[in-house]
Formats: sequence, C-alpha cells, structure tokens
Amino acid sequence: MTRALLAALAALLLAPATAMAEDAPCPPFEVTGSGPDLLLVPGLGSSPAVWDGVKDSLAKDFRLHLVHVAGFAGRPAEGDPATLVNRTKAEIIRHLDCQKVERAAWAGHSMGGFLGLMTAADHPDRIAQVVVVDSLPFFPLVFDPAATVDAVRAQADGMRAQIAAQDDAGFAAGQRMGVRSLVRNPAFHEQVVDWSITSDRATFASAIHALMTTDMRPRLGEIAAPVSVIAAANPFAPRSRIEPLYAAAYAGLPQMRLTVIDDSFHFVMIDQPEAFEAALREGLRAELAD
Repeated sequence: MTRALLAALAALLLAPATAMAEDAPCPPFEVTGSGPDLLLVPGLGSSPAVWDGVKDSLAKDFRLHLVHVAGFAGRPAEGDPATLVNRTKAEIIRHLDCQKVERAAWAGHSMGGFLGLMTAADHPDRIAQVVVVDSLPFFPLVFDPAATVDAVRAQADGMRAQIAAQDDAGFAAGQRMGVRSLVRNPAFHEQVVDWSITSDRATFASAIHALMTTDMRPRLGEIAAPVSVIAAANPFAPRSRIEPLYAAAYAGLPQMRLTVIDDSFHFVMIDQPEAFEAALREGLRAELAD
C-alpha cells in the first residue's frame, strides 16, 4: 500500500453523525441470494459493483446486502460531508432493521473494512463477524508505523483542501494516475476511475480526512465478533513488510486471522478474484456453517 492507496483509501470514512429520522425510507441497497446475511461494503468512492466478480457465487450461499454509500459512485450525497461515517453506520443498521435482520456478517473493502470495525465495536449485537479487505485500523500506518493522529492532522487537512479545490479535469487526471497503484489489472482501470469521478467531491475529500484522523486501534478490544483480514502483497508492498505491519496494527485483536494474497494491488477482488473468494469464504466459514 502506498500514498496513492492511502489517498484513495482515505476517502472511506468520516466522523460525527446525524441522527436518522425513524420514519426515513429504507436504504436503496440491493439484496440478493439466500442463506446467512452478509453485508458487502465497498471502499473509498467505490460502487457495489466492486463485488461483481464474486457476487453470483456468494449469492448461492449467502443473502447478500450490497451497500452503496451515499455520495460515492453516482449515488447522491446526503447531509454534511463531515458526518459520512456515522451516517453510513446508521443507514446500514436501518437497512438491517428494514430487512428484519437481527445479525449479519460484514465484509468490507478498504474504508468499508474500517467501517466494519467501527460498527462491530458500536453495535456488537448486530455484527456477527467481520472480514476486512486490505485495510488497517489506522490508515497513516501505511507510510509511517509510528504515525499518530496529531502528527498527520496537518497533512490530512491539506489533502482535503487540495482535493476539494481541484477542477474536474485535474481530479480525473489524478484518479487515472492513482488507479495504477490500486488495480493491477488494467482492464478495470477506467471502471474504478469512473466510480471516483462520479462521487461527490466534498464527500470524497472529507472521507479521506476522517480516515487519516481516526485511529481504531484503542477500540479493537471492544470488538467481540471474530475478525479476519485479507491483505494484498506485491513487489511494491512485499509480504515481508505487509505481515508485520498488519500484525502490529491489529495487536489489539489477538485472535485476528490474516490471509495475504500475492500478486495483487489494493483491489484484491479484481486482481485475484479466485484467491480472494477462497479467502473470503474461509473468513466467513462460521457463518456458512450456521
């Protein structure tokens, strides 16, 4: 994982929350398949289509709930961009209520994985287990294992301002350059870029800021659900670096199970779909057994 990855990843979450009206409509999430309930949550600026490579196969064994985050990949933004994280958590819980689902497993990519850790800590009665896909409990660890929120705050402020100030052409050009370090398979570059450039810019920028300034490590001990982590390794982020990085970051979860998939960039489900599905199913083995 690199700075380009962090910048792309970083748009995954956000701080404070807005209370949702009790009579708010059910969220517009696709539900398909049958079996144990599984939430699939995409990452920064991404569409639910990120799961297309494994969706049909998983739907044979799980009832899938494909989350589409407001403000990302063509879905209109809602509310103050600074409330994205808590609003998204609340919307997912509201979706479970609408679908009469008491507990569900959670698989989340990047920001979606980080959000899974937060939701499992905040709602231990609703999240049965979590599979985190290429995500750390504190994103700045990617470039500095000794990073702290205070140390990176100025950088996060600058990144948010820079992204918000870019014109459309400049933002698109940056996304086309950055996707090369996020997706190894060039056939998917334009699709992933399109998700970013059709996202609400203020939401995207604020999400990056929140990811960079929210450290979940102190709260890992609050998570009762089993957690599995799938991480990508490649020549730029070799297994020899990834394994100790993730082990240290998740030290607060001593039972965490880590699977490293080689020859993949950040979008593991695109670059290595077969290995990814196998690792995901292994991480969800308890739910499948139920």
